[in-house]
Amino acid sequence: MNITHIINLFRAYLIENKKILLIYCLATFALAVLGSSFFSVPVLSLIVPYLILIWVAGTFFQSSLKKNNCTHFFNLPVTTAEKFTHAVGVILVLLIALAALLLAGTYIGTYFIRPLYIPITSDWQISSEIYKMVSWDFATSLSVFLFGSIYFKKNSFIKTWGTVSVISIAVIFYFFGLIFIVFGTRSAEINSSINIFDFSFFQNYYYLLYSVVILFFLSLTYLRLKETEV
Repeated sequence: MNITHIINLFRAYLIENKKILLIYCLATFALAVLGSSFFSVPVLSLIVPYLILIWVAGTFFQSSLKKNNCTHFFNLPVTTAEKFTHAVGVILVLLIALAALLLAGTYIGTYFIRPLYIPITSDWQISSEIYKMVSWDFATSLSVFLFGSIYFKKNSFIKTWGTVSVISIAVIFYFFGLIFIVFGTRSAEINSSINIFDFSFFQNYYYLLYSVVILFFLSLTYLRLKETEV
């Protein structure tokens, strides 16, 4: 795997998408400043970067498949591993950039703008355990949507979102249906007391499950990319 090839792919991606990437960065920073300036819990400023990264991952390979540069992309003198590394690298770099802008905007809004009209009484904090769980969920979502972008040739983002939603709803119905079958009429009382996060194994080793899922979808993405090139 040639690092120079990956750098050239990354440079070409920046040149082709510099306007939309700039919009993503400005939107993240502006919403972080406004959200932390006027709201104690800036939910929107947190959701937008998440949606941006999911969108980029969910449409990454589709943009190469649908546009006129399809033949150009798949006939580049680079290996499948280099193209795959390029895709993952773009998402990681964008993640770091948006996270930095989010933190900078939140800091400016919270400690420079908000104190102008309301005293700072308390900082909004997230439990470290919840933060870890959300981070792993986010990483898993990115790997799933990246696979969807190469698996679906048209409307990959919408199809991936729909597929994930249907599977999630089916799992929920199956889970609660199983509880009803096992416990019968007492299922309502038992449902309220069941919490999967109380399992000690899941609390201590939840990252193993997430890691397996992430590696699984990244492997599928690589194999699908290789198959598409053939």
